[in-house]
This record gives sequence, structure tokens and C-alpha cells, in this order.
Amino acid sequence: MSMFLGPIHYWLYNKIGHQEELTRRLADLAVKEGWISDAAEYVRDLPALETVIDEENIHGWLQARISDAERRYAALVLAAAGQDEARLDTLADAAFAFGKENALPAGTGPEDAYKAFENFFVNGMPCDHVNSVTESSDTSLSWEQTQELHAGSWTSQGGNVDPYYRLRRNVMDGMLSACGLKLSMADKDHYMLEVA
Repeated sequence: MSMFLGPIHYWLYNKIGHQEELTRRLADLAVKEGWISDAAEYVRDLPALETVIDEENIHGWLQARISDAERRYAALVLAAAGQDEARLDTLADAAFAFGKENALPAGTGPEDAYKAFENFFVNGMPCDHVNSVTESSDTSLSWEQTQELHAGSWTSQGGNVDPYYRLRRNVMDGMLSACGLKLSMADKDHYMLEVA
């Protein structure tokens, strides 16, 4: 079966794995805090890709995994915190800690940090080309999100997508915590990395 799979499929599956790990961390925290009674409906284990993928429909199978992961993540955050700012703050702290566990090394430049984000976060399928670099230099890099692919998962669960971007920002800040770069967001679609 692995002869049908290429590096890009493993790359995408690994990104889904990061999403699943963040979901698991937040679900465990929510259970510990008593915000939800059971994490089981929100978390999934990811077996080795070649043991589970539908080789007749690789693209569709991966897209379904993304949709499922994003829907469960949204359902978890909304069930655990909803619009409760204190709970969202607690989840944001946990998201930062998760990012810090995946911190980029000191001296990482803006372009490499951007690539690390692209290798870490699920932003649809590779063919969606969600992010586009708008400006780049040795000391800064700006990009824009050209499509909104996350909101549907949140509206399908009765919420809005704002908590997604808040938590993702905290993961990013955690990832940048040791490398000497800072991230700014003009809005959910416009980002800049620059030397601090």
C-alpha cells in the first residue's frame, strides 16, 4: 500500500497528528477541570498512515480526517469553554504550553519559522494554498490567509471561529518562545513574523 503514498501524504497526516495531540491535551484539561465528563468523544488515535488509509481514495480519505479532526476540536472547545473568558484563558495557556513543547530553536529566522508553521498546522489540503507570503526579508516575513477553511467546523457546532484563532495564536507564540521572533496579527487573515 505504501507505494501509493508519497511524502506529501505523510506530511499532511503528521499535521493532523499535531491537531489531534492539541485536542487531546485540551480535552484532558477540560476533564480535570470538570468542564466535560469524558474526553473520548473528542479524541482519536492516529495509527500508522499506511495501515488505515483508503488507497482507492487517498485525497478524499485525508480530507475526511481533516474535517473530522477540526469538527471534534471545535466541539471540544465549545463544550469546555463556550464563551467563558476565564475558561478560554485556561485553554489558551495550555495551547501556549503545547506550542512551547514544540519550540523552534534559538536563531530561527522568519522564513524558517513560517515554514515550521506550515509544517505544523492543518490548513486544508495542500492544493488549497491557504497561506500566501506577501513580503519577506532577513528580519521579517508577512503572509495572508487567502481562504477561511476553519469556520465551517465551528459554525456546525453552534459557535464562531474566534476561539480557533485565539488558541492557534497561543500555540504559535509558544513555538516562538525561544527563537527570538515575535508574531503580530492585524486580523485573522494577516500575519507578520519579525525579529524581536
